[in-house]
Amino acid sequence: MATRILAFSGSSRSGSFNVQLLSAAVGLARAKDAEVTVLDLRELALPLYDGDLEAANGLPDGAVRFKQAIREHDALLIASPEYNGFFTPLLKNAIDWATRPHTSDGQRGANPFPGKAAALLAASPGALGGIRALPAVRILLSGIGVLVAPTQMSLPLASKAFDDQGQLLDASHQVILESMVAELFKIAHPA
Repeated sequence: MATRILAFSGSSRSGSFNVQLLSAAVGLARAKDAEVTVLDLRELALPLYDGDLEAANGLPDGAVRFKQAIREHDALLIASPEYNGFFTPLLKNAIDWATRPHTSDGQRGANPFPGKAAALLAASPGALGGIRALPAVRILLSGIGVLVAPTQMSLPLASKAFDDQGQLLDASHQVILESMVAELFKIAHPA
């Protein structure tokens, strides 16, 4: 049975280093015969979470689609850029909507996250590589029942880290990425 992975980034910027790093991880997962779906959170068109909006209209269509995508996959590959030492509002907002207990998709109370495996990535043009955001993402995901892989990938100086084909130039970075993807498979389908 192929591992089904949902991959998404907390960055929606054109030319995002996080999207590039996520793409490299997706390539490794697909090489291991995973079925990977890449989701652009921007395409969900989620409004900023507002309880009054939810009470009046239920979940937006994008939130329903995101919840369903999470349910249909065994594992998550999440790239999270660092904004002022924290993860992005785009990522937090999508997760907030997906964990809402009242849904218009007929699955009242269904949080799609518990029991999912996840691996975390970050990339930055700076020297820290987005590392300060990853512990906060780990806490958030653990709090909603996600099993987060111990190995994570933080890529510093990302503007110089990829070749023209989007491959990592530094072999040590490639080894870390491969280890992280392998760990994600083990958590998603323990022996």
